[in-house]
Amino acid sequence: MSYQGRRSAGKAGLPRVGPGAIVLAGLAALLVAPLLIALFVSFDNDGALSLASWNHVLHQARYLDALGNSLGFALATQSLSMVLGIAVSWLIARTDLPGRRQLEFAFWISFFLPSLAIVQGWTLMFDPHYGLLNRLGGTVFGLDHPLFDVYSWKGIVFAHLATTTVSAKVMMLVPAFRAMDARLEEAALMGGSSWLGATLRVTLPVIKPALVMTLLLGFVYALQSFEIELVLGSPHNIHVYSTVIYDLTRSDPVDFTTAFALGDVVAIASLAFAWLAHRSGSRNAYATVSAQSSAGVLRLRGWRWAAGAGVAALAALLTVIPLAFLVVSSLMTRFGFFSIEPVWTLSHWKTVLGEPEFIAAARNTLTFALGSAAVAVAASFLLAYWIVRSSGRVAALLSMASWAPSSMPAVLFSLAWLWLILRWAPDWVYGSTLSLIVVNSLAWLTLGTQMLRNQMGHLGSQLSEAAWLSGASEWTSVRTIVFPLCVPSMLAVAIMVFVSAIRDVGHIALLASGSNQPLSIFQLGYMIDGSSEDAAVVGVVLAALAIVAAWFARAVGMRTASHS
Repeated sequence: MSYQGRRSAGKAGLPRVGPGAIVLAGLAALLVAPLLIALFVSFDNDGALSLASWNHVLHQARYLDALGNSLGFALATQSLSMVLGIAVSWLIARTDLPGRRQLEFAFWISFFLPSLAIVQGWTLMFDPHYGLLNRLGGTVFGLDHPLFDVYSWKGIVFAHLATTTVSAKVMMLVPAFRAMDARLEEAALMGGSSWLGATLRVTLPVIKPALVMTLLLGFVYALQSFEIELVLGSPHNIHVYSTVIYDLTRSDPVDFTTAFALGDVVAIASLAFAWLAHRSGSRNAYATVSAQSSAGVLRLRGWRWAAGAGVAALAALLTVIPLAFLVVSSLMTRFGFFSIEPVWTLSHWKTVLGEPEFIAAARNTLTFALGSAAVAVAASFLLAYWIVRSSGRVAALLSMASWAPSSMPAVLFSLAWLWLILRWAPDWVYGSTLSLIVVNSLAWLTLGTQMLRNQMGHLGSQLSEAAWLSGASEWTSVRTIVFPLCVPSMLAVAIMVFVSAIRDVGHIALLASGSNQPLSIFQLGYMIDGSSEDAAVVGVVLAALAIVAAWFARAVGMRTASHS
């Protein structure tokens, strides 16, 4: 067959019916099935279609309050984090900020750190009864109320800002600021504009697409939050929709219809935000870098060290300080009490590390994380390759299928898979590590597919064309050309999925049990039971794993950039 014939056959759609096509069709079905199940079950009323569960959700104060809290937390955290994220990203990418590379890496570490570990570190400071800062306020100022209660609405907002919300903005916006042509700002400054004026009138309008997409995607992920609200909201009955779904699954029997209806309301909002982000990126994307672009930076002059100190202080608040408190918590005889003798002990480390449950959870974590990374990379490569190689409706359907997991909140995704496993899977699947691997890898397939799809889209077609003209099969072309060139992106996907498995709670909260629980669920159990010292030990272990993964991800990213 000639090259034109090969190309036409390849671009027509999927490969001929065979093992590859069957695997691809099955993968697409697995991606879409949870979304369809979530919609179907919410309308099911003993075998008949009904709006009863939706009416129940939309008219009950408990559910409306939970939805309102979810929306309120998303609005508060995203508005505050965008302001901080824009300022920090601009300083790192567009100015001569001292130590900007090291500071950027600090925000990478913050993004990778487990949320529960950071929350527990700050709890030592802001617990209303024994938090160090609150006890200091009572001792020094004679206050009979806490200076700051971490178990409050404001405390939950602070916890989100102190975990991944700000650092995620920095990771997304720094590349956009860095890619902008510095001559645009230089022209504004030469025309008499101030730094602030140049930023407001030139810089921000130029990167508006990246700002809009970052904000909208931030809302999508903010609506998926679960573990922070579960830990900090429970003492004062501050619930969001995800914690209510978690409670509904603990009833006997499980109230699937109400839980799915409640989750579907948020899924519709998440889907709308995701669609707006996609439209914003496709309509407003335009080039800011050309062959004559300048990558210069603005000089802060007298403000340089003051700005550097401010960014360093923020980075320390997100990483060093909570980690230090976390380590201190793990070494205390009683969490938060310095009057007990002895104050310091290694007994909690000896107890936790010696428990068979911890050993099993650690083993489950490594199996779960490595398995999720391997499955996600393989599935993302397969899906991305056929989206790029296909055309028309086939490519559109595969692309839509790849976006299905991101349109579902984490707890709703977990709930849908719980329903599927309980109804249709063999008994051994529930409670197995395999179920966690499948769910987590599918949940992150959107990110993996998009990253590899972008990489494949930048590969010149001449390489594959030359292989085909020389008589090589398509499999040979993929194995010898496409696969090696995509290795850096595949490593990045593997690291992201590995870290997500280490820290993830929402996607697996309803599927984890005593036999397959990873360390993240193990730590959550300690925190719910009030065993703060033991939970801190597990948090330190998870934080150490996350820091190593962040360093490796940074090394891979810098190596990839140097070869691009």
